[in-house]
Amino acid sequence: MEQRKLLRLDLQHFAGEDPTEPVEPTEPPAAPKEPTPAPKTFTQEELDKIVADRIAREKKKLDKYADYDEIKTKASEYEKQLEEKRLAELSEKERLAEIAKKFEAEKSALSAELEATRESMKAEKIRTEFIKVATSNQVAYIDDAFSLADLSAVTIDEDGKVVGMDDAIKALVDNKPFLLAKKQPTAIGEPTNGTPERTDKTAEQLLHDAAEKARKSGRIEDKMAYATLKAELNK
Repeated sequence: MEQRKLLRLDLQHFAGEDPTEPVEPTEPPAAPKEPTPAPKTFTQEELDKIVADRIAREKKKLDKYADYDEIKTKASEYEKQLEEKRLAELSEKERLAEIAKKFEAEKSALSAELEATRESMKAEKIRTEFIKVATSNQVAYIDDAFSLADLSAVTIDEDGKVVGMDDAIKALVDNKPFLLAKKQPTAIGEPTNGTPERTDKTAEQLLHDAAEKARKSGRIEDKMAYATLKAELNK
């Protein structure tokens, strides 16, 4: 049998490198990059739809506050009405205050005028009573007698009657006898009632003067004074 001969192989020759030298690790291959997506494009119809949707969303947000704005507006109007009403009421109060003030002034003036009229009527009534009593007591100079008489004690009672005039005339005649009419001899055929003609004329003249005063002034107190004097003299 033919013996096969084995050939010695130089393995280092085939290795090409020294197996004792360290082998540097090789980097793993980089992962393949993902392809960049192409920019998305929209058609005009899609853009219109996007805009419409956005507008719808914004409108929905605004609709949420629509009631709030309406309520706020109504509240503002209500507050304005309240303020106008307050100012109107304030003006009305001021107007009423002015009317009340004017009324009080007119009331005071009327009260003063009424009091003056009462005092005037009182004075005229006392003067009328003085003329009546003085004439009956033969006082000739009525005006002079009236200015000289002390009438401080003469009053008017609740019934409107003059009180104290007789005493006042008596005191006047006692203190001022020259005011009395001088008795004239009575002529045949003349009245013998003892009333001097001058005294009667003086009373008539006073009544005439009172009538003239009332006619010229037109004041109600002068007219009432004339009426009172006339009534007293006609008693």
